[in-house]
Amino acid sequence: MHKWYLHLLFAVFCLLLSACAHAVFLRELLNDRFMAGPNDGLSQMLPFKKLLYDQYTSGEFFYSSLFGLGGDTFSGLAYYFSTSFVFLLTVIAIFLLESTGIIGTPDILFWAHAAVFINIVRLAAVLFIGTALFRYMKFGPIPAFLGACVYAFSNIYFRHATYWEFFADAYLWLLLLVFGVEKILREKRSVWFMLAVAVSMIDNFYFAYINFLLVGIYIAFRLLLPLEENETPKGTAISKFLISGSLGAGISAVSFIPAVYAYLNNHRPPYAHDIPWFGFIDNILFTSSFVVLPALFVLLAFALPLYGERKFRFFVFLVLFSVILHYSPKAASMFNGFSAPQYRWEYFMAFAAGGAVAASFSSLNRLTLKHIAVAGGLSLLLYGLLASIDPEIGVNQLILSLVIGSALVLFSAYVWTLQKQSKIGQAAVLFLLALGILASGYQLLLALMEQGRTVQLPLFLGVIGIALFTFMLFAKAVCDEVYSKATATFLVLTLLFSVNGSEYVLLVIRGETQTVTEELITGPDYSDPEVLGLIGAIYQDEVDPLFRIEWMEGVRNNTPIALNFHGLSAYSSILNEQLLQFYLVDLEIDMGRESVSRYATLGKRANLHSLLQGQYSILSNEDPNVPAGFAAKHESEHLVAFENRYSLPFIRPASAVYSEEALKTESVLQREHAMLTGVVLKDTDISSPLPPAPKKLAYELQGENAVYENGVLDVAGETGGLNLLLTEKAAPESDLYVSFHLENLAMDAFFPLTVNSYRTTRKANVSVYKTFADDLTIRIPADESIRIRMPKGLYQLTELEVFEEPYDVLKTEAAKEQAVQQVQWDNSRLDAEYLNTANAPYLTMPIPYEIGWTAKVNGKKVDVLEANYAFLAIPAENGLNKVSLVYRPPHFYKSLLLSLFSLIAAAIYWCLQKTRND
Repeated sequence: MHKWYLHLLFAVFCLLLSACAHAVFLRELLNDRFMAGPNDGLSQMLPFKKLLYDQYTSGEFFYSSLFGLGGDTFSGLAYYFSTSFVFLLTVIAIFLLESTGIIGTPDILFWAHAAVFINIVRLAAVLFIGTALFRYMKFGPIPAFLGACVYAFSNIYFRHATYWEFFADAYLWLLLLVFGVEKILREKRSVWFMLAVAVSMIDNFYFAYINFLLVGIYIAFRLLLPLEENETPKGTAISKFLISGSLGAGISAVSFIPAVYAYLNNHRPPYAHDIPWFGFIDNILFTSSFVVLPALFVLLAFALPLYGERKFRFFVFLVLFSVILHYSPKAASMFNGFSAPQYRWEYFMAFAAGGAVAASFSSLNRLTLKHIAVAGGLSLLLYGLLASIDPEIGVNQLILSLVIGSALVLFSAYVWTLQKQSKIGQAAVLFLLALGILASGYQLLLALMEQGRTVQLPLFLGVIGIALFTFMLFAKAVCDEVYSKATATFLVLTLLFSVNGSEYVLLVIRGETQTVTEELITGPDYSDPEVLGLIGAIYQDEVDPLFRIEWMEGVRNNTPIALNFHGLSAYSSILNEQLLQFYLVDLEIDMGRESVSRYATLGKRANLHSLLQGQYSILSNEDPNVPAGFAAKHESEHLVAFENRYSLPFIRPASAVYSEEALKTESVLQREHAMLTGVVLKDTDISSPLPPAPKKLAYELQGENAVYENGVLDVAGETGGLNLLLTEKAAPESDLYVSFHLENLAMDAFFPLTVNSYRTTRKANVSVYKTFADDLTIRIPADESIRIRMPKGLYQLTELEVFEEPYDVLKTEAAKEQAVQQVQWDNSRLDAEYLNTANAPYLTMPIPYEIGWTAKVNGKKVDVLEANYAFLAIPAENGLNKVSLVYRPPHFYKSLLLSLFSLIAAAIYWCLQKTRND
């Protein structure tokens, strides 16, 4: 049989095995439940896939006006899918299916259905490549495959694939990097390592960083503990790692440099809490959601004769070192870029455990009955110890530890019967092993019932079927004397059963993926038919396409992407720093919910709505807090779409120029007026006289179930706070801007905050998602008193100021005669014509500023200026201005040149290496 045909059969086998490993999620899919987390899965993974697929298949690769207020998707979403090889291959496959009419246009629901199949194919590739890697390391076919299964069927793969699907790609690239390391150490060939580095850095800069740390650990162990005689000398190997790694990094530049720039141009507060060196994070023998060490590895790690085998010794030491790192929050912080501790790298421990199992499986003949008895006893002792000291271990887990211990003893007995060549003994032990599977299955059923789930008959029959199949297969194996194949089959079946049980308990039940249903995705909690009707009515009436709608479902800031409309919110781990500063610092815009990695709403501030093309706001028909100047346009049963009566044009001339520095000490409201009457520039020597300061209102303080002294508010009642009694009434149609600095003096208290009819929430100080932007400006309709309320507790409340906003400035700007303008904004390209009759020196646009924008006015290149804190402006000429704006990711062409240069250098280096090796 041809070798390629065997490889094809093995690939199909890996695909079937991977499907078995996803059996729980395939069953969930039959019930219209999906392999996606209810939080980031729905709020980020599915919308970003839809956004990027729509872009790529329409020929747009760099920018989207749907991404929040507009953003770079090539760089900004490089952390997710924009340069992921798995996603790009998925796009090609789905586009071919769509083009041939096999499927319709992919929407959010399609991507939810597709998730489990994408993960099945990826895991099959992990099995195939993992087996090939272990075979290259001179393991036999069965040990190599068994090691790949231990790596592939670990909890962390399914955790990653379910909640943050792009994380799972790291499973593939770690294997390629290790293969590249082995090629250098064994054959002095460095092309594979160079390609693996390039692929890793192109695919995802974040996991490239993690994988490089892991491979650095692997290389250090390999140099200290050689696996073969006559390996490449250490000095030669290190030079090859450095040279080929540098060339691989250079090849990746076109993707990696823009991605890293986006990461550096992101804003996230530094982690403000102490990180201990060590701590009991979880129990990696029983209940860890990251990785549970296989019981077989634990048993064999105590089998001392196996340490005479180099490969076994190497991989066991690698696992033990990984365990130490796992229990170090400092190490978890290091793997997360020295930020908050995150446990995302433990797949390396699973890989090392797979290598140890493969090595031990090749050397079972070293063990005697004495060795097996000692190893089994020590294993039972370790399991019992961890079960007794872990407060989260319950009765079911203790029973499970006994089941695991019994299985270890039985497996030990089976190894002993191999030594004695006793077929009767083997048959007896194999029968007991099948009973052990039944016992484990019964324990799983107990655990599921303890979770309050109704266990269905097919699951129980499946447990019995697996046990009987195992016994029959083993019996046949004993007769045919194919002992190793039978044993490997038993272990793989056990891994499959175990990982499906973990998926069900840890992900479906506790992880609440059971709530991610077709009904949710198409229903009012995610895709409200009422909202869709209002949005459809708005688009049917609107002629000008450059407007935005303020609406998002709950806390899903990427609702505009999911529902395909231009909104005012975004949620991504990497966002434009200028925009985040605009919200958190410069304009102090409350988002209704404090959290990093997000921006949303405009605090119902009419000035900002007009400046940023916020033409519509969809609100509950019971919400009394409507932005000033907005009137009801479309209504449904529970919602109203309000239209802005004080809209401003997309391109605005600016004659008055203000500097950020001059406005630094002024009120937030005066900064809004400056943006309305002119342009605020970051670095400028020109500064016009500032707009008149807004009227500040005096007030008297009155405690409400609270005592306020020296800037500290002590709320004694269930809720309480301060009343600000205005000594002068504001005009009836005015708004009040209430500014203050607020900190909760309790470290771990999340709390709601209300100011009259406005409600928001603030994170606890210990939360990793706290912004630490504690200067707030809340807009409310005019009232005689201002009622600030929060729960019982101690707060620092200072810098209280109240300003009146009658909107005279906005009304004046909105009433001005608008110059002729034609604008066509197609994501990464904007073409416009503007008749500058006022001879204004600048034109401003509500497009977020990023250094990737280039501009031409009447065919001449001009500078793109950072204006109005986070947006762009360009110099203008008198009369007609033909404006052309083009976006390319930061340093894109320089990065592309570096990639091409590195490719040429890599080709030369490869030719030189080939000549020397030949």
